[in-house]
Amino acid sequence: MCDECNLIFGSHYQGLPPVETVLKETFNISRLRLLDGSKDFGKNKTLSRFSSIYFNVDMKKHSMALKQSYKFHKGFQEKICRQLKKGIYKIFLEEAERQKGNGHDSQFDFIREFARYNLGDYPVIYFERLYGIIAVADDWLKNPQLFFDEESQFKYLVREPSFMEFEFMGHVFSITTSRHWELSFDNYIRKSVQAKIGHFRSWRLVNNFNDIDLTLSILNGNYKP
Repeated sequence: MCDECNLIFGSHYQGLPPVETVLKETFNISRLRLLDGSKDFGKNKTLSRFSSIYFNVDMKKHSMALKQSYKFHKGFQEKICRQLKKGIYKIFLEEAERQKGNGHDSQFDFIREFARYNLGDYPVIYFERLYGIIAVADDWLKNPQLFFDEESQFKYLVREPSFMEFEFMGHVFSITTSRHWELSFDNYIRKSVQAKIGHFRSWRLVNNFNDIDLTLSILNGNYKP
């Protein structure tokens, strides 16, 4: 990222929590859950000392709740969820550039407007797994990677001209790659749901943090959105 982007994503913007902070909050929780029981990673002191800024996280019960000091901030969860959505689009642009060299293409200008300048609103779709089995290699945990639909090990990921699905830190998300995503949304969802039969139970549009199984409680078979 350029210096200007680093400043934008790392700073409070229009009263919103920094995008980078929200991303770390979100995926460190999931990362810790995946590291649970690993002797090798358990010695990672940085992770073992992780404490959420915004949430009370109970890794034993695989639950989380907004801290008392933020509960009375009107619309706070919706605000940080919006920052999370912007962050997911930001990650997509970075990985598209790193892996495919097309992150700066003009077709993604609307994503930059959303992620950097908070303009517009675009969907993030979350797919709820059917089974609590998540194949995550050690290297993926040490150096988190985003896996696009081209990766052969994820047969359930589909791609439509207006949407991109990817696997990241035990989660499967989909974002739009078209400013006019509504036109093809219904057809895309039908195709995606069909491809995920036997692997996923449902999908939802992310509107708040509870829409994502951040603690990966699906591993215990007790995820209740």
